[in-house]
Amino acid sequence: MEYRLSKEHELFKRAVREYCEKNVAPRSREIDEKENGIPDDIIKGLADIGVFGCTVPEKYGGCAMPGEETQYALTAIHELARAELSMSLPVYTLLTIGWGGEFIALYGNEETKKEILPKLASGEWSWGICATEPGGGSDVAAIKTQAIRKGNKFIVNGEKAYISQVKECQKRGGGHSTLFVSDPAKGVKGGMSMLAVKPNDCKGVTSSVYKDMGRMGLSTGGFRYKDTEVPDKYLLGQEGKGFYACMEGFNVARVVVAAACLGGAERTIEIAAEYAKQRKAFGRPLSKFQGISFDLADLYTQLDLLKTQLMRGAWMIDKYYSEPGSFTQKQINPIIAECKWLAPQLAVEAAKRAIMILGAFGYTKESPLEMAMRGAMSYVSGAEGAANIMKIIIARDIFGSEFVDK
Repeated sequence: MEYRLSKEHELFKRAVREYCEKNVAPRSREIDEKENGIPDDIIKGLADIGVFGCTVPEKYGGCAMPGEETQYALTAIHELARAELSMSLPVYTLLTIGWGGEFIALYGNEETKKEILPKLASGEWSWGICATEPGGGSDVAAIKTQAIRKGNKFIVNGEKAYISQVKECQKRGGGHSTLFVSDPAKGVKGGMSMLAVKPNDCKGVTSSVYKDMGRMGLSTGGFRYKDTEVPDKYLLGQEGKGFYACMEGFNVARVVVAAACLGGAERTIEIAAEYAKQRKAFGRPLSKFQGISFDLADLYTQLDLLKTQLMRGAWMIDKYYSEPGSFTQKQINPIIAECKWLAPQLAVEAAKRAIMILGAFGYTKESPLEMAMRGAMSYVSGAEGAANIMKIIIARDIFGSEFVDK
């Protein structure tokens, strides 16, 4: 593995960093507190520098580097999370380029790709993942919402919950890569399918929105389907094999989720270090006290190790798709699970310790640290896979099936 980024990758990273520092960071509080959410001009600006197209092939209006899509997505989300600590913009983007651009490029048919991918690359549409239901999320195999084939369409009935970008896909256009039970008798091995569902184009779809404690610039809610018809041209992957496609998609999603958490952690550590250099106590800067410097060294070490492991995982995923046979999902799974397990916890811990270093100022909204803590908690609470699920994946794929309760 080459740990040095290519010249093109470095230019992309620099472009996203410069755009975010100038246009996103100064408006992060606005994104977190105003009802309008993420401003359209920021979406357009990110599209113009290739962020939304970094996982979309050039023939569909994107600018993806073949065989490096996940690595570029990781870079983009890491930089966005440094600038917008509430995680609203990073999550909006990671879903659109992960479950939208990369997933549809891999699993959509030609007609679906031509319709959807250009609108994602341009930033016009948003996209997300729709798997979780009121009865639970981590136990994906137990979902109940059905999409039963009837001729050249699927008839959908059921309910999804805790879904990101409910309002956004209705306001801007777009939809979700959605997992359904398509043959109840076959179960996981042949009875689940994934469809690209665009709520604005479907009858019988109603939505609701929840009030979260963080990520205030991005909506979370649910969908109800009542005899909703979805044309079978929107089938993603093979009919009946949706569970396996979804599991592969989760690995890509977990990379960009971990990247967001590590980008946020990196910036909170920097904020604490900058403050410690300037703030004095007992006649000297806080940075001179080992209680402060050791805390920051501890956080930075964990950050550095996780960043390297995450780069490795993203590289393995790209090799898996671009060079078939180079890696198996069993080899990739534990690498990604390690990062998804630890990165959200590090992000919350970094925000907590940074608040402690800043003292009373850190507890005010004059500091962005409380946004960072609230945003990161969404991934500690289980989005894209709870911590204990990640441990199960690691134990299963490293030590064997004897460590899974079947």
